[in-house]
Amino acid sequence: MATPDECEHFFHRFDPDAAAVSDPEATFYGPFGLERGGAGEFLSPAVFAAGLRAVMKGNLVGVPVGDVRRMPGAFLVKDHAVRWRFLAEHAGDHPDLIDVARTAHGLETNA
Repeated sequence: MATPDECEHFFHRFDPDAAAVSDPEATFYGPFGLERGGAGEFLSPAVFAAGLRAVMKGNLVGVPVGDVRRMPGAFLVKDHAVRWRFLAEHAGDHPDLIDVARTAHGLETNA
């Protein structure tokens, strides 16, 4: 839900060639199945464990951007279709990056 400038600043730190969609109005969130979470998605033991893992890796809590109750997700889109999706079960849930890379590679080789 960040602005294009905020997205560029964030991604530039990790991968200057990364591409993302900026959606500050949250237009795409509902159609992609990204709902707002409740207490269970933000205050569970799994969330605290994910937070502890993040801190142990040197990641700290930053300034929130957008609707902090909106659940995270990740998508690979090709030819105007969602080819892979990940909907988080809780606020600290993340996709397996090996799975993302394998899927992306498969989409490239099947072009």
